[in-house]
Amino acid sequence: EIFKRKGIKFLRNKKNIGYEASIISGIKYILKNWKKIKFIVTMDADGELLPKSIPPLLRNLSKNNFDIIIGSRNKLNRISEFVLKVIFKLKFNINDPISGLKIYRLKILEKIINLISTNLYLVDVLIISYYKNFSIGSLNTLVNKRKGKPRVGSGLFVNIKILNIILKSVFSQK
Repeated sequence: EIFKRKGIKFLRNKKNIGYEASIISGIKYILKNWKKIKFIVTMDADGELLPKSIPPLLRNLSKNNFDIIIGSRNKLNRISEFVLKVIFKLKFNINDPISGLKIYRLKILEKIINLISTNLYLVDVLIISYYKNFSIGSLNTLVNKRKGKPRVGSGLFVNIKILNIILKSVFSQK
């Protein structure tokens, strides 16, 4: 309703297709319809991440010529997220791979959009980008306390999904 009142364009799925599929659908829509767009920002809607974090991230991305920049959270919600963060830092030099705040150059998403999975919290975007030698940076980002319960499933489901990401990342190769 707020978007409608403010005249902001948005996409709405007819049914719940999940987190990753929704983002991929939006990226494909932008690639097809908005040719002048240079960056895409993804931000979770749980109130944890702050919109005021976007300008510093964008400045850092531009200044350092990154293809992707991650808003690396100063507080993680699960031990499994911490383990994933450590593994990604050691293997890929990437901080906080499942942060819900990232900025992507559209030109790199265009090259890999058809390789992205719909069940890895878009972490495969980072792995694919790493192996394609795209530059990935991060900037520490403060977070708020999450509003409400997590929307990505139960704690067990999320931890299993993160474990799956850990296994895929540890054994990933070019």
